[in-house]
Amino acid sequence: MNASPRNAVDYNLPEDYHALVLLIDDQTFVSDAVHRAFMHQRDIDYHYCPDAREALAIANRIRPTVILLDLVMPGVSGLTLLKELRKSPYTRETPIVVLSSKEEAHTKSEAFALGANDYLVKLPDTVELRARVRYHTQAYLNRIQREEAFRALKESQQQLVKKNAELHLINQDYEEALEGLREMEKMLPVCRCCKKFRDDVEYRGQLSRYLAQSAHAIPFEGLCPDCRRNQQENGKSI
Repeated sequence: MNASPRNAVDYNLPEDYHALVLLIDDQTFVSDAVHRAFMHQRDIDYHYCPDAREALAIANRIRPTVILLDLVMPGVSGLTLLKELRKSPYTRETPIVVLSSKEEAHTKSEAFALGANDYLVKLPDTVELRARVRYHTQAYLNRIQREEAFRALKESQQQLVKKNAELHLINQDYEEALEGLREMEKMLPVCRCCKKFRDDVEYRGQLSRYLAQSAHAIPFEGLCPDCRRNQQENGKSI
């Protein structure tokens, strides 16, 4: 019943996303029993790995929503593999249900300490196995979606803070430019009310001080057309 692998860490998950179960167990009769338990369950996809040495690579590739892990296997023990699965970024948060041939408090305690999510004595009841797979899958996917929503909210907040900082700088520039315009208005040579030309000593003093203090100001003294023409005729530099 090997359906095409799905990626459980893709965050845009459809509402009808199936559970994807990976059984790691060297005993084929266990796989047959688990296969029968999921055979007619449309919402559960099943994969089987009989070699513990290949299990980590397979789990990293197919990204299951639940891993059923036997504890006693040749080559690599289930507890050792459990450690490796918890180190991998692809299975660090994946629910792992340990399968054991007997109910043993010490082994169960060690398995939970290493990161197991659940513990079942094999072979478990079919109805219970399905229920636990669905429960752990739903919890896993809900957590992924909450984390994605939190990341999106945090990113949105960071963008808002950045925009507010940019707006603050723009407002500062605007206020500085407006203040500069107010100062320049005082220096205009024509009165905006009576339209008279200002050429008094006080005005020229104000204008000189303003231009001396302004880094971007241009010289306010120039040449009228007649003086410019006289300068050119006399060969003087303008």
